[in-house]
Amino acid sequence: MGYGFLGYQGGFQGGGGGFGTATFGEVSWAFGGESYGGAGQSGGVFLTGPLIPFQQIFLLPAVGLGGEERGGNRGFLLDVGLRAFLFPSGAGWAVGLGAGYAVPLGFSGGGAYLRLLIGGGSP
Repeated sequence: MGYGFLGYQGGFQGGGGGFGTATFGEVSWAFGGESYGGAGQSGGVFLTGPLIPFQQIFLLPAVGLGGEERGGNRGFLLDVGLRAFLFPSGAGWAVGLGAGYAVPLGFSGGGAYLRLLIGGGSP
């Protein structure tokens, strides 16, 4: 599954991401990442978490580790968030929302974010 997004985290940003899944027993686990950029900020993060189906909606609570540059400061960050994807036809195009919190490790910045996700694939 791949997607692009428009979002806000202290300023407008755009980016993209993608996930693949592996099944462990009855649990589908997602592995992937996102990258983003905006005025004075850029970064990328590896994310992982369970992919939870609920009718045509798929929830992805995820935790991630990555790197970020914000206002000349660079370092690692921890990301905790939730992505929700609606697949109206079961597979194909999707629309969703992402929300979470990025915690910089060793420098200031980060904070809450909200994103509109548009993409597709097969959940």
